[in-house]
Amino acid sequence: MSIILGLIAAFSWGLHDILVRLVSQKTNVFSSLLIVLIFGFLYQSILIVARGEISSIPVQAFLPIILAGITFTTASIGLYKAFEIGPVQLVAPIIATFSILSILWDVFQGNPMTLYQTIAVIIVFLGLYIVVSLANTQDDAESNGKKSHAILWGILASVSFAVTFGIGHSMVSYAPELMTIAATRLLATVCLIVIMLLLRIPLFSAMKQWKVLAAIGLLDATAITSVVFAGTLANASYAALGASLFGVVTILIAWAFLRERMVPIQWLGVALTFLGVAYLGVS
Repeated sequence: MSIILGLIAAFSWGLHDILVRLVSQKTNVFSSLLIVLIFGFLYQSILIVARGEISSIPVQAFLPIILAGITFTTASIGLYKAFEIGPVQLVAPIIATFSILSILWDVFQGNPMTLYQTIAVIIVFLGLYIVVSLANTQDDAESNGKKSHAILWGILASVSFAVTFGIGHSMVSYAPELMTIAATRLLATVCLIVIMLLLRIPLFSAMKQWKVLAAIGLLDATAITSVVFAGTLANASYAALGASLFGVVTILIAWAFLRERMVPIQWLGVALTFLGVAYLGVS
C-alpha cells in the first residue's frame, strides 16, 4: 500500500507539472497559481472535515506556518515560472533535487551522509549536468537567456521547496499534518494575493482556465494527501521512493504528448538524476 500511495503521488505530481506547463503558456502564471491554491485549500478542507480532523492550532505553530507559507509561495512561483519557460526535460530534474538540499541541511545540523548517500548526490549532479547542458534551445541569444532564466527559476523552486518541507517537519508536533498543510496553503494564498496587488496583477485573469486549474489543485492535494497517509503505514519510506519519481513521469509525458525531443544521452542523465533522488528519498 505504501508503494501504491507513493506511485499515486508521483503520477499526480507528474501530471500536475505538465498541466502547469500547458496553462502557463496561455494565462498569467500568478493568477493561475492563485486559483490552484484556492482549489487545493478547498479540497484539503473537505478532506479534513470528512475525516473529522478539525483541531485548533497552538500559538507555537504560528511562526513556522507563516514561514512555510512564505517559502511555499516562493517555491510555487518558481515552479510555475520555470515551467512557463521550459522545456520540461530541463526544469523537472532541477526542481526534483529539493530532496538533496534536505539531505545537505541535515548534514549541516550534524547528521553526516553515508558513503552511498554521497555517491547518490554526485550521481544526481552528474545527471543534471547532462540534462541541462543538452536541453533543447535555439542558438540565438534570446533563447539562451530564457534557458538561463528557466534554470534560475527551477533552482529557486528547489531551494524553497526544501525549506518548506524542512519547516513542515517541525510543525507536525503541534497539530495534525493535514491541518498544518491546509494552514500553510491558506497562508501562501494570502501572500500571493499581497504580491499580486503590489504588482497590480489582476487576481482572476486566468479564470477562463478554471477547469484545468481545478484539476491541477486536485492533483496537488491528492499527491500531498497520499504521502501524508503513507506515513501511518508500515514501510512508509517506500511511498517516498515512489513519490520522488514524479519528475520521471513529467518528462515521459512531455516526451510522449508534448513532443519534446530527447537525445539518447539525455535519457541517461534523466535516469541518473532520478535514481539518485529516489535513493536519497528512502536512505
